[in-house]
Amino acid sequence: MTSLGIRMLGAVAVTGVALVAGASPAAAAGDSDFALERAGVSAYGSYDMMMSIPERPVPPVAVNGTLAVNAPGRCGVVQIATNGPADELVWRTFASLCAPGKTTAQTRANLMFGGSKPQLRLCVGTTVARAERGRACDTYVPPVD
Repeated sequence: MTSLGIRMLGAVAVTGVALVAGASPAAAAGDSDFALERAGVSAYGSYDMMMSIPERPVPPVAVNGTLAVNAPGRCGVVQIATNGPADELVWRTFASLCAPGKTTAQTRANLMFGGSKPQLRLCVGTTVARAERGRACDTYVPPVD
């Protein structure tokens, strides 16, 4: 067999082992996916854990996803939980959209008190300011690692 044939056979064997074991690349890496939906607006994506070096520290959690507005007259915001003063939860908006369509949603964050990944929420309103009030929301709580 040629070297290309041997490589292809090895890739098929490794893929078959992963499928039999029930593992996916994202699950094996410890990452988690999220999907939120509320009143014609949806958000979906994944968490990734980042590595850092002391000379260039970066927040350890990266959230990458998509915000989609599927209904006219709706605004959607995606917010991430952060540690606030006196152990309270503070929501920070990192993506918003007020017209039918899609946009990317990306942010970096620190771990919450206790070492857990931060929660996400998708809120809907007629304006961005009304959506940010947090009255009509769908919240995602990541599983404990």
